[in-house]
Amino acid sequence: MNPADRPSALGSRRWLRTAADIALAFVLLGLAYYAVQRPISAPPAALPVIQPDRYLVGAHYYIWYPNNFRQGYLREYLQPKQTIYGGEYQSTDTKVIARHIAWCSEYGIDFLSINWWSGKSERTESFFDSLYKTSNIADIKFCVFYETGSLGLDSGLGTIRFDDAKTARMIADFEKIATRCFSHPSYLRIRGRPVVILYLTRTFSGAFAQAIARLRSTMLARGYDLFLIGDEVFWKVSPVVQPGQIPFPLVETPQPARYRLFDAITSYNMYENGTASQKGYAAHSTYVSDVAAKYSEYIASSTGQVYFVPQIIPGYNDRGVRLSEDHYAIPREWSAGAGEASLLARLFDRTAFRFVDPRLNMILITSWNEWNEDTAIEPLDPSGPTRTDNSPSGNKYTQGYSYSGHGLRYLETLRNKVLALCGTVRRGPGAVPGAVVWAFKGKRLIAETRTDSSGRYRFSRLELPADEYTIRTADKPDAACTVTVRPETCITGINLER
Repeated sequence: MNPADRPSALGSRRWLRTAADIALAFVLLGLAYYAVQRPISAPPAALPVIQPDRYLVGAHYYIWYPNNFRQGYLREYLQPKQTIYGGEYQSTDTKVIARHIAWCSEYGIDFLSINWWSGKSERTESFFDSLYKTSNIADIKFCVFYETGSLGLDSGLGTIRFDDAKTARMIADFEKIATRCFSHPSYLRIRGRPVVILYLTRTFSGAFAQAIARLRSTMLARGYDLFLIGDEVFWKVSPVVQPGQIPFPLVETPQPARYRLFDAITSYNMYENGTASQKGYAAHSTYVSDVAAKYSEYIASSTGQVYFVPQIIPGYNDRGVRLSEDHYAIPREWSAGAGEASLLARLFDRTAFRFVDPRLNMILITSWNEWNEDTAIEPLDPSGPTRTDNSPSGNKYTQGYSYSGHGLRYLETLRNKVLALCGTVRRGPGAVPGAVVWAFKGKRLIAETRTDSSGRYRFSRLELPADEYTIRTADKPDAACTVTVRPETCITGINLER
């Protein structure tokens, strides 16, 4: 679905409210069926620690270009116009994909969450054909971000009402996803389980529990034990109701009977255009405190039975695609004059790190390249800041906020937050891919990593907190380097010889 066609009430890309007769008895029956058919489906009260020593950073990635550039986006209306690095592109261009992967590998993004629409098979197939042909595909992980709204959303009530037809369609889509993606060596797995993020699960109604149970059992029969992450966290969600009731109005309270069908829960985007107190500079609005309170509420209600994945944005401005709806913007500066990417830096500290689940350490960023809503961290060609656009008033699109051609600023900010140090391994003038790099504290080996296809390596801050370390390749102990890791700054350029 194109951004211009989306109703505007669902947490940025937002479709909300839908009607559905959902019976609590059927929900419980579905849960019981699910537990019987697949005992591990309902996460145990005490979930295992999966990844204690590294952040697992993902970014939502869109494959709808160049079509969606034509829908409109903020940067094309600025004066002077700001351009994406390399210009507007075709999502299936292998050179573009390879460039994106290289940036992710270098700056600390571990996986891309790639959107998948039901009924858009030609575009999706073309993209994955190109993705698999890129020379550096092994340098990153990817997973599917399944757009459940494409199954059919009741735009009046804002819910996706599951019945036999929708369930069958979703399972048919997952059969394609499994065939196309799950066996690829770069597909993201958690303890061997392929990860899929489901959009808009917070709107599910009807026979959704049975649908998830059937999906899991069908995939398990093919040998795939799904790790499902549900988009459950938002200001208002569809309630789980008694038989014969319509799941409306939406409620502000979490719905554990639904989100415990998943292995983890997250939000796609906590932006809400109906909350005036959250607009403008986050330093002066309620946005951060409101998000923190909502995250706390969901974590408390989960009682440890699902993993929690915090999500952050660099800013939000959909006026380039939905100007007539007059949504307010959240600028990319924390406060006036605080500088480009200052909001992202603060959100890392105040919502991502604060609420990251230490059992999983996964963080999601919205987004890599959602330019229609200006949540992208993809690099722009460098240019100075501007508050002016080409509207008659000169600020209809910007609302007077500053936007710059930020170059690599967002990737550098990300790197400084999640990486302790990085560098390359070289042999003479050439890079060495696949080289093992060790980090020692004194004589004790405390971390190990490998270089990517360009000879780059990196260590997470969870592996190397602020302190002094010795870094060397596994096969050349005499070429060691002593470094001091500092808070807030990734040590770069630690180049090793092999």
